[in-house]
Amino acid sequence: MFAASLRRGASLAGVALTVSATGVGASSNCDGALSKKEFTALKVKRNVKLSPNVHKVTVALPTPTDTLGMTVAGMLMVEGPKRDGSGVVARPYTPVTRDDVTGYMQLVVKDYDEGNVSSHICSRNPGDELKVKGCFTKIKVEANKWKRVGMVAGGSGLTPCLQVVEELLSLEDDVTQINLLFCNRNEDEIFLREHLDGLAERSCGRFHVHYCVDAPISPSWSGLTGYATDAMLATWLPPPGEGTMIMVCGPPPMYTAVSGPKLFEKGKPPKQGELSGILKDLGFTADMVFKF
Repeated sequence: MFAASLRRGASLAGVALTVSATGVGASSNCDGALSKKEFTALKVKRNVKLSPNVHKVTVALPTPTDTLGMTVAGMLMVEGPKRDGSGVVARPYTPVTRDDVTGYMQLVVKDYDEGNVSSHICSRNPGDELKVKGCFTKIKVEANKWKRVGMVAGGSGLTPCLQVVEELLSLEDDVTQINLLFCNRNEDEIFLREHLDGLAERSCGRFHVHYCVDAPISPSWSGLTGYATDAMLATWLPPPGEGTMIMVCGPPPMYTAVSGPKLFEKGKPPKQGELSGILKDLGFTADMVFKF
C-alpha cells in the first residue's frame, strides 16, 4: 500500500538544497519538460515558509501535462545572480516532486546568509521566474540494487538522501533496509521531521531514521548528541560488506570527518575522491560509499 501511494504521484514533502559545487559530473537524463543544455524560465506558483530559513517553492512546468522525468537519484541546475552583482551562477538542487506529478515541481530550500542561488530561490514570489536546467542523474536507484543502505546527512544534505528513501520505498518489489543518520546543529533545525517519521512508520520496518544534534536546546532531548563518531556510525549504520551502500551528503567538515571530501579539479567534473575518515576506519571500501 505504501509503495502504491508513492507511485500514484505523491510528492516528497521534502527538500532541495545544494548538493555539490557543480552538476557537471552527473550523467544527463531528463525525458520531461526541461532542457539539459539550456536554462528554461519557469514561473513560481507558491512560496511557503516552513521555518525561519526554509522555504517550499512550487514552480510550474511549461504546460499542465508536463512531467519532470527525472531518474533518481538526480538533480537540477538552478541559476541565480551573484550577491556581488558580478553576474550569474548555477547550483544543483534536488527536486522533491515525484516523476509522475504533472504540471509542477517543488523545491524546499534552506536560505543561507552567504548563499547566492539559495537566497534567490527563497526570495521568489508567485509570478516570478526561476531558470532551471536538467535533469542530471547522480546515481541510479533500482529495486534491490543493494541489500542495505546507510545514509549520513548533515543539514541541507538531507535532500538527495530523502529522494533515495522515497524512491526505494515506492518500488513494489524492493526490500532494501535503510538507515538514515540526520545531523543538525540543534533540534529546532531538524526540518521535515514529521515527514521522515511518517515514512519510517509506514515502511513496515524497512526505514529507520536517527536524529543527532551538536548541542540540544531542550533538556528533554532524547536523540543523539554531538558530532558523528566511529561508535555512532558503527551503531546506527549497516556494517561493511557485500550489498551495503553508504551515502553521504553534508557540509565540508562532515565530509572530511565521515568519508573524505569529493575531488574538485578546475575544468573537470567532480569525482568521488579518496575514501578516508570514519567510514574507512570502520572497514568500508570505496565501492561501498557514494558522496553526493
